[in-house]
Amino acid sequence: MMADKRWVAMGMLLMLGWGAPHLAADSREQRQITWEGLTVLLGHTVKIVMPDGARIEGRATSVEIDALAIEIRKTTNKTAYPKGKFLVPRATLKAVGMDRPKGPWRLVGVAVGGGVGVVLGVLAFELEAFHPRLPVEAGLIAWAVAVPAGGYLLGRRADQRTITYVIVP
Repeated sequence: MMADKRWVAMGMLLMLGWGAPHLAADSREQRQITWEGLTVLLGHTVKIVMPDGARIEGRATSVEIDALAIEIRKTTNKTAYPKGKFLVPRATLKAVGMDRPKGPWRLVGVAVGGGVGVVLGVLAFELEAFHPRLPVEAGLIAWAVAVPAGGYLLGRRADQRTITYVIVP
């Protein structure tokens, strides 16, 4: 009976581990947008590759006539693009990326991970009943907690969708 539960648990983990990241690979979308249309980005976290190759990430705060204002939170070149307010010149801005959540995979990940966690928890208590001095119980209980958390993280990764807005004249 315990061997059957282990196979079910391993099958659930394989389905979650293969399915969620596989679907995340198809989550890139590209849209064309005018300069005035960039107002849809306001208040959202955006990612921009600067002409020198540096990547900046931050919250879009306003669209001005000649620049996009962002509050930089992450940067690959801290000297040229320090954290804080920054105006990205219109002449250099060709595309803007934005991550948007999509899909139910976080819930699926928690559900599958929770199911596996329950199976592992039951296994831990069965082992304790038959072998009270066996130290495996603590490890199985730790796995029973870690597997749902891992399922959530895999699901969150699968839910991510990147939209790249290409600016047209």
